[in-house]
Amino acid sequence: MAGAQMKQEVIHDSALKTRKGGENGTRMASALVLKRPGQQSTTKLAQSPSVSEADQLEAKRTANLENKIATLDAQIKEVQAKLEDATDKLNSDPNQTVNHHIKLLREYNDIRDIGTSLMGILANNRQVQMKRIYEDFHVDEKD
Repeated sequence: MAGAQMKQEVIHDSALKTRKGGENGTRMASALVLKRPGQQSTTKLAQSPSVSEADQLEAKRTANLENKIATLDAQIKEVQAKLEDATDKLNSDPNQTVNHHIKLLREYNDIRDIGTSLMGILANNRQVQMKRIYEDFHVDEKD
């Protein structure tokens, strides 16, 4: 029985390919060769979708890609604008940045010292330890 079964081979022959001007107009056909041992082959053509269907598919793909490109271009412009804003905010002189941070740390320390003094006055008035005042105000001792 194995000898009676048909073997199928798919061949692509350059003679079966046709081109309708330009890249989008390609229409290809494949030849299906049916052979039985000891017999001549029978050839059937299986054609791809018509040119207009291929053009429509290509147009859809092109439109999708153009939409993606437009979206990516918009994202690039947004990121570049953010980069420019961040660059503008940076000082070019590192000494200015360091001096500004030192000034901010001094202000923070002054405010912290005042807060600690006020909490000390409260602890003294209530006659409790500072730890209790920190707990009442939900402040950690490390703060």
